[in-house]
Amino acid sequence: MYAAGVPLRPAMMERRPGWERLPLLDGPGMRQGASPLQVVLAEDAQSGRPLGYARYRVKNESTGQSAAGVVVVRDVEALSPQVYARLWSYLLEIDLTDTVQVRNRPVDDPLLHLVSDTRRLSPTLGDALYVRLVDVGAALRLRRYAAPLDMVLEVTDGFCPWNTGRWKLRAGGPDEDAACAPTAEAADLALTVRELGSAYLGGVTLASLGAAGRVTELREGALGEASRAFASQVAPWLPHGF
Repeated sequence: MYAAGVPLRPAMMERRPGWERLPLLDGPGMRQGASPLQVVLAEDAQSGRPLGYARYRVKNESTGQSAAGVVVVRDVEALSPQVYARLWSYLLEIDLTDTVQVRNRPVDDPLLHLVSDTRRLSPTLGDALYVRLVDVGAALRLRRYAAPLDMVLEVTDGFCPWNTGRWKLRAGGPDEDAACAPTAEAADLALTVRELGSAYLGGVTLASLGAAGRVTELREGALGEASRAFASQVAPWLPHGF
């Protein structure tokens, strides 16, 4: 089920065989006063095929006057938006609990729009992923682009000098392979490898970096073209640390 989502969201890494055993570890020292790990499974009513699951614990923090349990969610995976919403409905309605805690979710998690009052949520933004392009040519060539692009990028890299120079980037769109190679043609945009790393997964737009003065437009209209091409419909997300 996790594997089905990997091609759909930037930064999700393919899990090698055996990785699935790690989330099943459930020693008493890992529970922090909560219950053993529990699982709710969503299945197709006719075929019995798994459609989604959620792993969670329940922690009793009652004061004796009223129930104040906490649902500590470990992960939620689903093959459709309907199943995803139903799993969260289950987690939010567990008896004798009044708080749900979950860590490491994407910044555009649909959960933010599933609740009736978003003010009841208390999201906290944190760092989880950093991108550093070591081989600019290969990285830009292997990426997919949201819109056609034909542009020369003048890149500066003080740590990996082989990246410094002008790179001709051609992309036909999201379903076509891209090409990227050194060139002597005039540049359309100038930026450092730091900005390329920020925009590479689509979580930060080149337009916003340009507005901050970190990308220089050398040809009128080039910044907008590049920003649209580098964009992603969903935010990048790394579901686990490494």
